[in-house]
Amino acid sequence: GSAWGDWANYVDSPLRAFENELGAQAPLGFWDPLGISKDGDKYSFMRRRSVEIKHGRICMLATMGYITPEVTGKFPGFLSPGSGLKFADVPNGLAAIGKVPAAGWFQIFSWMAFCEVGAGYDADVNERKEPGNMGWKPPLLATDNPEIKKRRLASEIANGRLAMMAIIGMFFQDGLTGSAWGDWANYVDSPLRAFENELGAQAPLGFWDPLGISKD
Repeated sequence: GSAWGDWANYVDSPLRAFENELGAQAPLGFWDPLGISKDGDKYSFMRRRSVEIKHGRICMLATMGYITPEVTGKFPGFLSPGSGLKFADVPNGLAAIGKVPAAGWFQIFSWMAFCEVGAGYDADVNERKEPGNMGWKPPLLATDNPEIKKRRLASEIANGRLAMMAIIGMFFQDGLTGSAWGDWANYVDSPLRAFENELGAQAPLGFWDPLGISKD
């Protein structure tokens, strides 16, 4: 009944079933621009939340995997003694994909499968009714205090969302420049360089063409 769309007036929305869930955080609250949850299906919401949390956790680890070797260096010794491959020989980022031997990838995927199967695939939703609860309490993080637990779980979701955006940004920069830190000076083949000294290319953005209109 208002041109400004006061959410308080829309009392019949099925989205109200989820507006107090973890992850509905300021300033957007419960944000579902595609209307995926408009049917109000609780199970589907829990399943998607479970996937979001898992992806967030993986991306937090992946983001730290990009950053940590740059800051602390790499392990000494051999990653694969049989092939003479040292940890120091494996570059950071996407370039590492071609360096890791097949046996290494087998170990990685085997560990992933062990984690999924060991925790019971979708058991957090189907049995424990708590998305992200993999059946064990991580040391130093788990708590029985309901308020602290709620705050920590909300922080995990928020940090996981940030990490998903961060790792995609790192992949994109790595693919363009060969570095996760996206040094523009390394991307010498960009057609955008034809315009980087034109009028209007000003700090802090320089020549900014996010839609790629000038890429030809």
